[in-house]
Formats: sequence, structure tokens, C-alpha cells
Amino acid sequence: MRDPTRNPSAGDRSTLLGWTVVPAVLLAAWYVGAAWIDRPWLYPSPARVAEQLLHPLRDHFGLGSLAGNTLVSLVRVVLGFAVAVVFGVVLGLLLGCVRTLRGWFEPCVEILRPLCPIAWLPFAIAVFKLETVPQVFGVAHSGTILDHVQLGMIFILFWGGFFPIFTCTLDGVCGVRRNYISLARLLGAGRLQRFVHVYLPASLPMILTGFRQGIGTCWFVIIAAEMLPGSDSGIGYLLMYAADLCAMDVVIASMIIIGVIGALLNFAMRAAMRTFLRWHGKEI
Repeated sequence: MRDPTRNPSAGDRSTLLGWTVVPAVLLAAWYVGAAWIDRPWLYPSPARVAEQLLHPLRDHFGLGSLAGNTLVSLVRVVLGFAVAVVFGVVLGLLLGCVRTLRGWFEPCVEILRPLCPIAWLPFAIAVFKLETVPQVFGVAHSGTILDHVQLGMIFILFWGGFFPIFTCTLDGVCGVRRNYISLARLLGAGRLQRFVHVYLPASLPMILTGFRQGIGTCWFVIIAAEMLPGSDSGIGYLLMYAADLCAMDVVIASMIIIGVIGALLNFAMRAAMRTFLRWHGKEI
């Protein structure tokens, strides 16, 4: 029964405020602060930053454009996240369904999980050096964006995205209700049928939660990794290079792009969860 005291439009109004009033106040404060400090090389005005954002294909310092470097970062994230999804879901399902394997590997996983992905950057540079994806297939230069996608970056992204996906998948499988499994056995379902029709659907909400956490971690990790030695492209690399040259309008424009893409990735995963999990929460 609907609560008569609850205003159904309250949530809509708060969302509208979040997208209009709050950004307008922050923008006004930015204008006032920039005019008061009057040092555009240190604190650029919103107009200078907007001018950079309105010309995303403009080359900066011979390193490429905002759009081009952002695309390089996104390709790296997609590839690293895809590898993390494959290994995280497969191992999570396997260890969740087979208790013996879980007992063998869980201590090792708990030791490795707290290691920050960025801490692996020196290891990745030493092992993979600057080898790119086309070079794995014997192509020195493919003439595509993949020439900027190093295996070391993919490894670091894999490490960052793997553990959220693996942990959520494992918890999802281990949290499947026992009465579901008992009922499947009673109906004569074999091991494979129980996996496909019981374990996998029941753990899907947690798996998609792991995806949402994993893609956010990958985006955070790639920006941090591109700021460290071993990178020669990407939006994080461009941001740090611009900071060294005191081009703060490019720095802030890069920061805005990073934040917007991070939010869009989160919204996309939330939309996917609503699409694939319409039944979730409706169980009796």
C-alpha cells in the first residue's frame, strides 16, 4: 500500500536540483574565484576551459588531441576490463561451485587482493616492456590505435578489475539459496543443469555488481597508470604533461573529461543492471 504522506515528486525534484542548481552554483563560484585570483595560468576561467572542450580535436604539445588521448585510454580500459571479466567470472563461478578448489585458492587470493594495481607498474614495464597488442601478432606497426595499447597497461587494468569481479561472483555463487539447489536436485537436474539454471541466474545480480565496480576501478587505474613512467599517450599522460607546462586549462579540461566518462560508465552499468535484473527483488 502506498504511503499517502510520501510525495512522489520529491525524488524528481532532488534529481533536478542535482543536475541544475548545484552545478550552476559551483560554476558561479568558479567564475568568481577565477576573476578574483586573476592568474589564468594557475586558475583558468570556465570560458578558457570550455574553449578547450569545444575543440577536442586540437593538438596539444605534439601529443595528440583531447579526443584522441581519451580514445586511447578507453580502448585500454575496454581490453583490460574484458580480460578481467573472462577470468573473474570463470574463476568465481568455478571456485564458488567447487568447495575443494575454493579451499585451495582462497588463501592465495586473499594475499594478492590487497595489492594496489599501480604497484605492479614496475613489474609490468620490466616483463612486458613497451610491447603493444599488434606486436603480439608479429605486426610492428598496425597504423591503428592499438599501437598505443601496451600489454603492461592491459595487465595492470586486468589486475584492477579482476578482484572486484571475482569477489562479487564468488560471493554471488556462495550466496545461492540452498532450497533452490535442493529443489533442482529433487527435480532431477544434473550438475551442469544446476549450474546453468540455478547458480548462474541466482548469482547474476552480484556478478553485474562486480562488473560495475570493476569498470570503475579500471578507469581509475588507467588514469593513474598513465601518469607514471612507461606511458606515452592517454588522457592521464596528457594531463600530467600539461601540468608540467602550467597549461591548467588543458589540465582542468582533462579532469572534466575523466569525471564525465567515469560517471557515464557508472550510469551505463546501472542501466544494464536494471535491464537484466528486472526480476530481482520481486521474489516471494
